[in-house]
Amino acid sequence: MILKPRLRTAARPVVLALVIIGTAGSQPVAAQSLEITAPVRLADVEIARSQSCVAILSQVEMLDVELDPLAERSRRLMAIAEAISIEDRSVTSFLDPSDPVESDVQAWFASDSLLAVRFIESGDEALHEERRIGRESVTSRVLRAMGELQAAADSVLAENQDVVDGAGPCDGAVFVRPAVLEACTNVVSELCAAAQAPPSPEIPFLFAETAEDIWGLRDLRPWTEPEALRPGPNGLDGGRTIGFARIGNVVVTAAFAPLLKSREEITPAELFAFEQANQALALTFNHPDIAFAPGLALQAALPAALADEDGYIVHFGEPSDPDTVWRGDAGTGAALEASVPMSAAQVLRLRDGEGLTLTAVLDGDPVYSIALATENQAASVSALLSYMASGLGTDLLEIVPPKG
Repeated sequence: MILKPRLRTAARPVVLALVIIGTAGSQPVAAQSLEITAPVRLADVEIARSQSCVAILSQVEMLDVELDPLAERSRRLMAIAEAISIEDRSVTSFLDPSDPVESDVQAWFASDSLLAVRFIESGDEALHEERRIGRESVTSRVLRAMGELQAAADSVLAENQDVVDGAGPCDGAVFVRPAVLEACTNVVSELCAAAQAPPSPEIPFLFAETAEDIWGLRDLRPWTEPEALRPGPNGLDGGRTIGFARIGNVVVTAAFAPLLKSREEITPAELFAFEQANQALALTFNHPDIAFAPGLALQAALPAALADEDGYIVHFGEPSDPDTVWRGDAGTGAALEASVPMSAAQVLRLRDGEGLTLTAVLDGDPVYSIALATENQAASVSALLSYMASGLGTDLLEIVPPKG
């Protein structure tokens, strides 16, 4: 696998993401002119986040410095690999003959050049095959070196796993400026420098003067256009449409997608529920090894309770009388994440454009809600249902052939 331009991106995307937090600039975030009541513990949570991120992002910067030489070497080897693939001999003027890998590449370009001349003169296909074998060999040499760099980066990150994990709540966050300044005493970092500087679009962090101002930041996006299922670097990609909402630092996403499970692992009760939903929706699916039903993949950045809530529900309708798709506990210390099957009736509500809402509850009573946008929802869900009814089964048989 060829590493991406910055080694840490391939190893742990969060490390690079932290360097570019808030690319919209560091203009103060003000509450919109809406009737917004912030959850009662919001200030405590956001002030604690802002202060803890001062130390965490300072550690991330030191980690970046340690990884930078590996990243630079990775970028160089990637460029060399690209030059080999297109036989760009101009790269030889930049190769370092004292470096074992680059010396091998230099030697290959020299020998391949001679083989190319001989092939043109004779047309001997054996020479063409010899060139192919040589190219594959030197490419493997470069890729092995890149793999060693990746392993070295992974080792550094594993030794600093607490920093990587702790950086999650800081990624893309809006910070309370006074809380950051208080924590920045005797700390030198990019975040501290940004908090101390006049607001500027060039500063890669966002600040608010109060936690309540943060709660006034809202971002609702249309549901994404669905694509066909396809192989991806970490499994299967595509085959989904995603709804998105952000209030303050709380990001909620819901992806309507096929829920796929091995028939060897699914329980009879689950399989029956899958088949009932598919039958009601006229979805045909005949993979011998995999069971399927329409599902919802949920994520929400709510590691800490913002209003002393004890749980969350994702639902249609009013919080006082919800059609609940999912429920979970609050205050777990981790982001919420779940994949759940949907009943046929719930899929039809989604297809008809009825909105989904995440509601925080305390003893069963709602304390605050975050509603997903409904723009493009009906069209995207309808298109994906049509794909589930016609093309999904065929595509999955090609991507994941039946066993035996």
